[in-house]
Amino acid sequence: MRDGVAQGTAWLRLGRRAGGERLLLLAARVLARLKIEGAERIPAQGACLFPFNHASQPADLLVNLVIRQRRPDAHVFAAQGWQGQNPLARFLARTGDRDAEARLLRAYKAAGLSGGELLRAYRILSDDGAIALAAEGELTWDGRLPHPLAPGAAWLALRTGAPLAPVVSVGGYDMQPRWQMDRLFLPGRLTIRAGPPLRLSQTPQTQPNRQAVDAANEQLWEAMAALVGESSGIV
Repeated sequence: MRDGVAQGTAWLRLGRRAGGERLLLLAARVLARLKIEGAERIPAQGACLFPFNHASQPADLLVNLVIRQRRPDAHVFAAQGWQGQNPLARFLARTGDRDAEARLLRAYKAAGLSGGELLRAYRILSDDGAIALAAEGELTWDGRLPHPLAPGAAWLALRTGAPLAPVVSVGGYDMQPRWQMDRLFLPGRLTIRAGPPLRLSQTPQTQPNRQAVDAANEQLWEAMAALVGESSGIV
């Protein structure tokens, strides 16, 4: 297992130094037996939200790279450390993304999405931009998709009328469980699966109420759960 971790670390470092997202995805195909299903479903243009399941840091990074293959302009919500540091921005910068900081929307640990960043997200979607965000809001403790999801994705979809195109990972939790974030378990078996776009509202809702957000959130959870296979007991 330690040999696998050392090999995986070496490949990831090589990918970062080379500044190549494609090289990182190639390394993942070898070390994590990565499979990508339904990438053609990822909208290449127009306003869109990409909710993903927050399985593990390696899986989330690869999900964002897959989204960026189709939507290089996509913004992403990412957790901001207490001292202003952001690991995802640093990682994306090392893969050659010169606009990583500008495309980052900040979420704060134990506080969630701020009103200012939600307003910024609304403006991005209103300008036909794209945003990726962890729908449950918190890194999973047991590998399963939490229920209910955090309301941010559903609220933005209702408020803007933008479609939701879920992109989920299966097997990411086993690569790096939240209980052992100092280790990377390789070789793994990771599948990234994109679902068909889901439109919760045909027109923007200026003031979606709690009932509307809860109903939309449940609809999103069902779509994501079907993609990860939890409806049939698969994690």
